[in-house]
Amino acid sequence: MTGQLEQLAIRATVRIGPDAAPGTLWGSGFLVAPGWVLTCAHVLPLAGGAESVGTLRVQGYQLDTPARLAYWLGGGTDPEQDLALVRLADDAANGHACVRLTDRYDPPHQVTAFGWRTPTGGAPQRWNGHSECNGRDGSYGFTLAPHMEIPHGASGGPLLDRDHGVVAGIVKARRTGKDGGLAVAATALRGFREARAVGGENSLGADPYAALIRRHDRWHHRVTAGPNWVRLQGEPRAGGWGARDSAEASALLAELPRPVSSAELQRMISRVLGYEPLWEDELAPVDWRDGQGWAHDQPDGADIVALHYLLAVARSCRRRAPDAVAELERWVKARIEQLPGPFAALLRERADDDRELALGDDRLADDTDVHGSAGPVVPDGERPVVAVELELNPYGPGDRFHWRVWSWPDGPDTARMLDEDTEDEGAPLADLQRALHQPLRRAFRKLDAEHRRARLELALPVEHFGLDAHQWPRTAEPSMGAQRQVVLRSLNRRGEPAPVWRERWDGVAGSALKALPVHSPEYAKEALEAAAHDAVPVLCRPPQQDADSLTDAIGAGYGVALWSLKGEHARACGVDCGELYGRTAQLLGSVDGAAALPERLRALREQAGEEGGEDASWTAHVALLYDDPRRPLPVCDDPLDSP
Repeated sequence: MTGQLEQLAIRATVRIGPDAAPGTLWGSGFLVAPGWVLTCAHVLPLAGGAESVGTLRVQGYQLDTPARLAYWLGGGTDPEQDLALVRLADDAANGHACVRLTDRYDPPHQVTAFGWRTPTGGAPQRWNGHSECNGRDGSYGFTLAPHMEIPHGASGGPLLDRDHGVVAGIVKARRTGKDGGLAVAATALRGFREARAVGGENSLGADPYAALIRRHDRWHHRVTAGPNWVRLQGEPRAGGWGARDSAEASALLAELPRPVSSAELQRMISRVLGYEPLWEDELAPVDWRDGQGWAHDQPDGADIVALHYLLAVARSCRRRAPDAVAELERWVKARIEQLPGPFAALLRERADDDRELALGDDRLADDTDVHGSAGPVVPDGERPVVAVELELNPYGPGDRFHWRVWSWPDGPDTARMLDEDTEDEGAPLADLQRALHQPLRRAFRKLDAEHRRARLELALPVEHFGLDAHQWPRTAEPSMGAQRQVVLRSLNRRGEPAPVWRERWDGVAGSALKALPVHSPEYAKEALEAAAHDAVPVLCRPPQQDADSLTDAIGAGYGVALWSLKGEHARACGVDCGELYGRTAQLLGSVDGAAALPERLRALREQAGEEGGEDASWTAHVALLYDDPRRPLPVCDDPLDSP
């Protein structure tokens, strides 16, 4: 089996060089879908930028065609950044063998690396070598044992998992001065969700990873004649989950709409398995095929777990793609009949339960939210949330903050800590954007849905409520506040909410909101305490001048407030204050309850960045307190301070 698969891997492995000099070898690559070659970015001349790479020449088994760089992941030194997708000329897109990529999570053991090399003074020739994967280097790096020497030119070639008959990685580099080397795990392909398109490339749409892997799976399902890859992987042990099962299921999954969010998919897998896998954030599944990979090597049997998972996916997608789901369910039903009697009965019962639940879901079909997201109806105020605690380090130089990232994927009871600061002194306020960039990117990637992005909440001391995180990143458009809801919370409100906080929240939850202008700090406390529960304080003085009024508002139980972020405020109120009060009163009057306010403010910020959006430009200088007592910040036993 392995020998024939090696021949298919050789046919799918190509060499890459400049179109003007076809005999020049820059590096290797391999076909992953019709017309698409995966390689390492470092084999391409990217020093002058991706647009300067020019036309490439891709050559291999019965293949000699122009090509061009289409997508890449940044070209950094880390394994997950060192990948690129090359697109073949249209007339060469079909008719060439593609490798079969793994859907497994465990690292390979016995491996074969493939590529091309150039002997001294000779023409490029094929190369392969056997080794073992003997370790990990970060989330995406496989170290290869010193059983072979990887030659120059082999970078970008496929790494075959010989035990399971699938390509598990991409050859990256040899070790300087010794044998062995480094490969990039195939799971790093998920990074292409955020790939950099080159030259206006858009053929893989908004999610290049999903589009590519679905083309890959459709191709392997379609190609059944001759010594094809799936057939050569062999049949499973009795009652097992084989290569043909995996290929057919993957092709059916490829016809379904993408998961609403990565977090939804992860919760589904946890429910099917009965426990939450200990996946690293970087390796978490993002598309249906990834979830199927967790069925392997389960104590209850891969076939039972995989079929249970497919039933759960079918239920999730039934309203969005009824025809494709019907095809999947027909296949699952036929496959269930191959199981021993008790297991088949168990899964048939599961399928019947899902159909009953689906009928209930269909009755809610007309209630799909205004953003067009699918799945259970969730009020806007209960959308997925990412919250960042920012606690001042009292022992560090200047104003430095330790941070902790929480998420609420669903409702109030789903709080989970995702990440936290590891720096001894914390980060200065001016550096928070840089310090939080990667943690927030990982959190959003898990929770964002196609039409519904997670809200960002920043909890910090009131005296630092001048933070304008909705303006991040300051060097690019659009701003974060235009892309997603960005609100502030009081760091002092942890744990069980005070009764007055709940009462005031109930007052703004389902009714029209009324602006309560706070003109004078001297009388703010009295006015705030006396106001009706449907009032929303509006402060014209920025926090650096009037933190006391904001403190009084929080002490009086307000969960919603707005304030100016503009610089110095004159002793007396002027025209700017009147404009702020008028604009905020209009904003508050345009929403039906507090839950709609963060999204309305986000929409105005988005409008401000568009042509003709001058009337909404004032929103850049306003911050919003949105502090929901139904979802207080968790009390954590481990305080955020220096070790």
